[in-house]
Amino acid sequence: MKLFFRKIGHGQPVVILHGLFGMSDNWLTIGRDLSRQGFAVHLLDLRNHGQSPHGPSHTYEEMCADLLEYFQQENITRAGLIGHSMGGKCAMYFALLHPEKLYDLVVVDIAPSDYKKQNLAYHTNIIYNLMAIDLLLHQSRQTLIEEIRHRLNDSRLAMFLGKSIMRKQDGRFCWRLNLPVLLESLTSLSRGMDELEQHAPCLVPTLFVRGEKSDFIQPRHEPDRVKYFPRSEMTTIVHAGHWLHMEQPDRLLAVLLEFLRRNESRCCGL
Repeated sequence: MKLFFRKIGHGQPVVILHGLFGMSDNWLTIGRDLSRQGFAVHLLDLRNHGQSPHGPSHTYEEMCADLLEYFQQENITRAGLIGHSMGGKCAMYFALLHPEKLYDLVVVDIAPSDYKKQNLAYHTNIIYNLMAIDLLLHQSRQTLIEEIRHRLNDSRLAMFLGKSIMRKQDGRFCWRLNLPVLLESLTSLSRGMDELEQHAPCLVPTLFVRGEKSDFIQPRHEPDRVKYFPRSEMTTIVHAGHWLHMEQPDRLLAVLLEFLRRNESRCCGL
């Protein structure tokens, strides 16, 4: 599948993958900042999100195949890869399957672990509520966002999800998200990485970044991190929850730059 993308800047390529319900422009600010520091930043919309095509299914295997196709399409031999949440788990899959394609890997607030008990019900509730909204009843984006806020009782989440609402040429609203397919795929997306054990360990230089206030990376996830990425590092962004790139963009940018530059020097023999 050919993905929608935004490319900014010139230099060593860095590919950024957004999380569930997100899109490439969630990372546009950090992407621009990285490009100003000498990186060619590729911001992708994953399948069934943003401006990328919808497909009949949504698995990590398919997302990795889409990503490999993008590397080939853009003649990217090797790149740095950054992924947040679902995009982070996709990035880990890709690193295990295609380590030769990566200079380094940054995984933002997700572990190579099973999350079904922790998050499956939460994400299922979000999708059910979004699918229950009658888009035809709304004449403005603001009233739609207000209904989302009322249903989920979360203003920040409502604003975030509102970015995935688009108005068609006939004036009606629709979702950029392929909600039925994402709903069917949630169990698969929440699973661990047991099927990739034969590809472990991954020795690509890897950094895990967790939010201090987030519960996505906890001590119980540590054995999985060490098993699949034994040479990885871990750092914590203070005063940040799961949405580190929105809550503490400057601190996250500093961490990303330090890690990417360090590995750029290694790769270039400096």
